[in-house]
Amino acid sequence: MAGPHVVVMEKVAKWFGNFHALQKVDLNVAHGERLVICGPSGSGKSTLIRCINQLEKHQEGRIVVNGVELKPGMKGLAAVRRDAGMVFQQFNLFPHLTILDNCTLALRRVRRVAKADAENLALENLERVRIVEQARKYPQQLSGGQQQRVAIARALCMKPKIMLFDEPTSALDPEMVKEVLDVMTNLAREGMTMVCVTHEMGFAREVADRVAFMDSGKIIEQATPHKFFRDPEHERLKQFLKQLIH
Repeated sequence: MAGPHVVVMEKVAKWFGNFHALQKVDLNVAHGERLVICGPSGSGKSTLIRCINQLEKHQEGRIVVNGVELKPGMKGLAAVRRDAGMVFQQFNLFPHLTILDNCTLALRRVRRVAKADAENLALENLERVRIVEQARKYPQQLSGGQQQRVAIARALCMKPKIMLFDEPTSALDPEMVKEVLDVMTNLAREGMTMVCVTHEMGFAREVADRVAFMDSGKIIEQATPHKFFRDPEHERLKQFLKQLIH
């Protein structure tokens, strides 16, 4: 880890009606850091990561991303989102567009990049995720793992300063999980700042600089992978790991 914080969250709270999804969460992510967030379903993991690029609006507290504080009705939110690439559980590819066109659409419409330059950049990133040979195909012609790698390439095309992954392998068949995790591991080795919500504990052990555990809308423990898995302190985390790791 090096450099200033890319993400700062201070006392962040979020409600859905009467449900308190995030309860005064404090979290910093340093430039170049790889943070894995885990926890049981409904613990607030996805809500937290979606607040970082304001797909969900927090109601209390303070969030700063790449030096910009996120506030209700703020101008420049699109620029913040461009710098925070998001990869979802579902691939969200346009079925009527080729893989290449899926990757160039935002480049051309948002960043106003010329078609030839956008296609060159898209091909570079498709090569980066080892799927460039599928560039002229349509999403339905690809496996789930291949589509998720396209989704990662699409996010990379925007040259983000941080990559956010919201359970990127949860919708995949088991045999397709490894190919996506391999791509994410390579990104981490390149020094990409990453926040990843996942239950893939092998990935957390190998790639993360820090692992955070959430329960009931709170981060209740965070540590290096070595300490997190070998010497957890909180009883709730001990129970979670016992169920998850056999």
